[in-house]
Amino acid sequence: MARNSFLNESYFNVARGKINKASSVHKFGRNPNVGGAPETIWEQGGIYTYLTVASTVYVSGADAQDSASGTGARTVTVQGLDANYNEIEETLTVDGAVSTKSFLRVFRAFVATAGSLQTNKGDVLVSTGASGGGTVLAKIATIGTGTVYGQGQTNLSFYTIPAGKTGYLTNWNVGVGAYNDAVTANLYTREIGNGLIFRTRDVMDVPGGLHQRIYQVPFQLSEKTDIEVRAIASTGTNISSTFDIILINNN
Repeated sequence: MARNSFLNESYFNVARGKINKASSVHKFGRNPNVGGAPETIWEQGGIYTYLTVASTVYVSGADAQDSASGTGARTVTVQGLDANYNEIEETLTVDGAVSTKSFLRVFRAFVATAGSLQTNKGDVLVSTGASGGGTVLAKIATIGTGTVYGQGQTNLSFYTIPAGKTGYLTNWNVGVGAYNDAVTANLYTREIGNGLIFRTRDVMDVPGGLHQRIYQVPFQLSEKTDIEVRAIASTGTNISSTFDIILINNN
């Protein structure tokens, strides 16, 4: 059997839950306006701020219809890691009470229940303060002009390997909305034991369109390692980025 065929079959079996102690993570992010200063690939823009202490979080909506009885998003499920880097999640009412769990990392949030719109009407933030205050950890954005569509889930091109697991990065993609727009994208990792220094593990100079890396020998990522994509562009442009990780239980 050819190597690529073997890998494809192995990945398929991971997705089916047929390989013991293995699971997969697909991360995708988008930044609608990257310019000459480095930015993390996420909808909020700017460089992402990581919490140093686990904190309770709020979910807040910019539109009044994103609320407990509105036509938009009513509840949102927040997924991340606790103070010990164990996986946690909690479903919160939009503009409702603070979480009962404390999050050190938030790497995904999605609309769990909604009114007649069946998704969010406006931008929805996950943050450490009420009404979007404190540190913003995730954003469920809208897309489109005129008629605006809620995306229903965060676009966050970063992730942290949970405790007790080792990650294997298998691929990385970068997409640029405007052709002939010079973009440099960096894939960073930050390990828990290296003084919390971000290190470039790969870089792409992208002239536009979609570019892809397939790692025939996957990157090994130890538990509690942060992975993040950042980029700069010659003009303001939208940039998307995805990557896939296979998680293996350490025991």
